Amino acid sequence: MPRAFRPGRDGLPFPIVPRLALLLLSLVFVLHPLESTPSDSMEPMDSNASGQRETTADAATLRHEELDRQLLELRQRLRAFSFSCYGSASKLVGPDSLRVQCAIPSRFSGDGDSTLWNGLLCFTGRNPWACEAVRSSQTSDGRMWRSSRRAKTRNDGDDYPQASFSRDMARGVLLYLLKTRDVELGNRWSEYISSAGALCPDHFDYSCDIRGQSYRRINHVLDTLDATRISFTHTVFPCLWPVYPLSSALHETMMEKRVQENQSFHLHLAAIDLLMDPHMKKPLYDEQTRKAMAQTLFERKPYNLFYQYLAEGPTADLKERILRLAPTRRPPFLSQWVWEREIPDRDLKKFGLTSGPGQDPEKLEKAFKSFVDLESMGWDFVFIIDLVVGQRPDPT
Repeated sequence: MPRAFRPGRDGLPFPIVPRLALLLLSLVFVLHPLESTPSDSMEPMDSNASGQRETTADAATLRHEELDRQLLELRQRLRAFSFSCYGSASKLVGPDSLRVQCAIPSRFSGDGDSTLWNGLLCFTGRNPWACEAVRSSQTSDGRMWRSSRRAKTRNDGDDYPQASFSRDMARGVLLYLLKTRDVELGNRWSEYISSAGALCPDHFDYSCDIRGQSYRRINHVLDTLDATRISFTHTVFPCLWPVYPLSSALHETMMEKRVQENQSFHLHLAAIDLLMDPHMKKPLYDEQTRKAMAQTLFERKPYNLFYQYLAEGPTADLKERILRLAPTRRPPFLSQWVWEREIPDRDLKKFGLTSGPGQDPEKLEKAFKSFVDLESMGWDFVFIIDLVVGQRPDPT
């Protein structure tokens, strides 16, 4: 009878199955060595790259923080000499004595565009007094005025040689409405416009008239607030009926034409429309289109920091340019919101420039600085500082 197989005593020191298993396992290791995990093999590289990214991010953060600190100091200096009249941002046109004589019934002209400036300053969220100034520019009948003082004086008796309101000033109200969501003021204003058939009754000046684009723009903001729309009847706005459907359908083409061809304050108004658009219910343009149009503005006027903000956002480069171009002391004439003006020939000629295209960007900046130092009203730079301070550009 055969005896049982006894491991280790019949010529085989170990069981055959375990030995075969070890052999196969060794072959596996030789042919297919263990692959290290990404975290094992890449740990030093990832750590270095991550450290470099963190160092770069920290440096960028520190740079922005230092620039913001300097901007806030600059803002204090600007506020100290910027002029206001009855709580409204104003130019100081004339002698400094007007600082205390901006009063009823003095015919002061520096607050002719105050509702627009107040609306822009309100929109930044840093100037509640400017929001109040827009609110104070509406009288009990719903009518809006160019400034809070003019609302109180009813524009010096309605005989001042300037319309009491305009489509330009309407943008100041729209900026205010988008920021404050003041439905009550919006409803009163809408009712006034619908009953008057215009922004103001000064029909000798066509700036009071409602045009197709202004009708669409105002109602777009009112819709955003769920406020009462301006009525659209041929008896109230007979001039709108033939052109409004077409102008509304072609609004994007018209906007592109504006940013490519407009000059001076007309170009500034197009920039304001781009500023407002993303805050609307159902914006007219997507982000890419807005950026492309803003880039066109900036390329045409590379010295204009408002246009740079719209094109690039609150970059460190923009903050440095604000610090470089802002007035370092009170300008002799606090007479211009510089973002809506061309560089005067007086300043262009100092640097051998003309008003045409193709000028040297560095010389243009110097000419613009010359203009700013003579005529900036101060509030223009307060506005651009308030748009960027504490902000960072979109990483996308």
